[in-house]
Amino acid sequence: MERQDVINTQGRYIVHSNAERQKMLESMGMAAMDDLYKHVPQHVRLSGLLQLPTALSDPELEAHIRALAGNNQTLYTYQSFLGAGVYEHHVPAVVDAIAERGEFLTAYTPYQPEMSQGLLQVLAEYQEYISALVALPVVNCSCYDGSTALADAIWMSCQNKSTGDRVIVLSDTIWAQTQKIVETYFTGRPVKLVTIPADDDNGLIDLSHLEKLFIETAPESFAFQSPNCYGLLEDTQSIVELCKKYNVTSILHYHPFLSGLFVPPGQLGVDIVCGEGQMLGIPLSGGGASLGYLACTEPFKRFLPGRLVGVVEDIFGNPAYALVNEEREQHVARERATSNICSNQALCALRATVYIASLGNTGLQNLARLNADRAHFFCRLLESIDGVERVYKAAFFNEFVIKLPCASDALLSALLEQKIYGGVALTRNGVDNNLLIAVTEVKSRADLVKAATAFRVAIELLVKGEP
Repeated sequence: MERQDVINTQGRYIVHSNAERQKMLESMGMAAMDDLYKHVPQHVRLSGLLQLPTALSDPELEAHIRALAGNNQTLYTYQSFLGAGVYEHHVPAVVDAIAERGEFLTAYTPYQPEMSQGLLQVLAEYQEYISALVALPVVNCSCYDGSTALADAIWMSCQNKSTGDRVIVLSDTIWAQTQKIVETYFTGRPVKLVTIPADDDNGLIDLSHLEKLFIETAPESFAFQSPNCYGLLEDTQSIVELCKKYNVTSILHYHPFLSGLFVPPGQLGVDIVCGEGQMLGIPLSGGGASLGYLACTEPFKRFLPGRLVGVVEDIFGNPAYALVNEEREQHVARERATSNICSNQALCALRATVYIASLGNTGLQNLARLNADRAHFFCRLLESIDGVERVYKAAFFNEFVIKLPCASDALLSALLEQKIYGGVALTRNGVDNNLLIAVTEVKSRADLVKAATAFRVAIELLVKGEP
């Protein structure tokens, strides 16, 4: 038999020969490939070849892609004070070096422990590190991002009630985009979300209002965020005490760096802690990928979504890693599953693991102090500008809100001309002169002095009415 009889010479990357395809058509009672598409109207069918440009060579294609990428605005050429949940942090080179290894480069779950001890060990270490950060014993292998982690945490708190609507109290100082995702997540479910606004004077949760709401609604849980959407540190201990008084599950959406400065939330009695893990060694990357972490106390373990890695014994009696507590998951419990995460953020969890390990305990403390120091330094510089003042006087970490003597959008446009992303514009009480500013360790004090000068000049020109 000649070679062309067994190899499809018209489509060399298609595994079936012409003879094999003809045999398949005949088994369906068809004579030609066109018979497969008889039901498709003739006027919508493609006739002839697409008018595509000439193919590019390797060097030409590389130059074309580089030109397209050159249209992007990156933090190599721009300074950014954006935050609102996602932040610019330095990522040690070791994180990329390990995460880019082929054996780790996947988001999928290692179902075969015999072949996946390396990745399983990394995920087990991830669970240990997050557990240490938040001081809670049970941690899953990852959620998709901080917002879905909060939605999953809220649903966990609903599982003890089998019938009727579940009432959840949600702090309005959780990120707006996260609140929208939570609302979407519970559309069509027997869950009623009740929102409590922040105190207008200090930007924090009003404990007396919260207690009144607990008495009126008897909620399953209360979800709040610290630092909140204004960058302020909530009184977590007082909130937890109030939750315990009324038998309400406490859920905290938490910045993991805070554990470098303060007592971890688990030690304060928080039941479920979750949050965004992007700041743990994951670059900004135009909006993703990200990582959600989720930790809880033992009573909520059976409701925890996602994979759990534990230490078991192999057939020789040696310690080994494997997925455990799989009775919660959809491939075992089917429609009764309390976990419905399949492909997950294992690669991002690996990055977080390497990042935390590279910092160590002392490194995390130093990093947290550096973030707070730089943010407070920049805040003082901005407050020295005429007409600029901090809106809320409560304690903050690395993000704060200032009130401007001009429109925030106008200032942001002026700063952008100088390649500075000045922050996130906020509208408060119908006035659009507030700005949320985030500062991290990547800004030196010299950088901040230079940026503050740019803020000062732009504000003075806008106040004078000059473009």
